[in-house]
Amino acid sequence: MHEKIQKFFEEFATEEYQKGEMIIFANMNLKSVYYIESGTVIEYDIAPSGTRAILNTFKPHAFFPISNAINEIDTPYFYEASGPVTVRKAPALAVVEFIKKNPDVAYDLLRRIYRGTDGVLARLSEMMRGDAESRVLKEIDIIKKRFGFEVVDNGAEQLIKKVPEKELAERTGLARETVSRAIKKLKTSGQLKIQKGYIIISNSK
Repeated sequence: MHEKIQKFFEEFATEEYQKGEMIIFANMNLKSVYYIESGTVIEYDIAPSGTRAILNTFKPHAFFPISNAINEIDTPYFYEASGPVTVRKAPALAVVEFIKKNPDVAYDLLRRIYRGTDGVLARLSEMMRGDAESRVLKEIDIIKKRFGFEVVDNGAEQLIKKVPEKELAERTGLARETVSRAIKKLKTSGQLKIQKGYIIISNSK
């Protein structure tokens, strides 16, 4: 599937962005769709207070923003390179036609959209009923499921690349100080450890 999608986007020019560079600004009358060849892109919103809320993260082989292309609306969110990123930029109309003519691509896109929706609903559920510690753990779990992890110590632990507290705050909607306190409590309770740039979660918890 990735090969088929990549072959389509290879007809269009590449663009490169460095960490922190804006790819799309909110409320743009965008006529293009971007396909990620390498790197990751974050989608976020900015509250009136200036607080940034990370809504989604796109990894290689994803293309975005698809809602504005299909529904012919302006994109309401910002898209930023979270590190060095290489994308291909295609006309939105061409992408929509490609999806219509390829049901397998449409199915794969729908599957990935629903996977992302499940993550959004999980966040919402924790925000409505969970404390700060459970919200932080849920976000780490979402990151683990979407971006993978390594199993160490004979499967007894899961080792995940550490996410900065600032980013966890933006993903959970919590203040950075609240995230810091939550991580300390989780470490004290043994629910997670932080070591050499990684978050370590015991499978027995």
